[in-house]
Amino acid sequence: MIFVHKRNIPAFGFQGHRDQYPVCVYTILSVNPDVGDCAAYEAVGPTMSGDSEADREIAYALMRAGGNKISEAEARELFSEIETMKLRYRK
Repeated sequence: MIFVHKRNIPAFGFQGHRDQYPVCVYTILSVNPDVGDCAAYEAVGPTMSGDSEADREIAYALMRAGGNKISEAEARELFSEIETMKLRYRK
């Protein structure tokens, strides 16, 4: 189970894209309900506004696998689900 927080930012200097091309900082909360724990990962990606749900799910899985893990404090600020579901944060 995953939860997604998305923040739009402008990008500069990307080959083939105009300056201020919109990209997003995604934070993906990965929850393992069987054991009651979670971890959050951050990555940059395209806006995906026109993408199908299936394509977004693939992108989220890639971000979760290759993104940077964020601290428990940062994750708790973004995701109320950690408290609501009484989850333990994976160290």
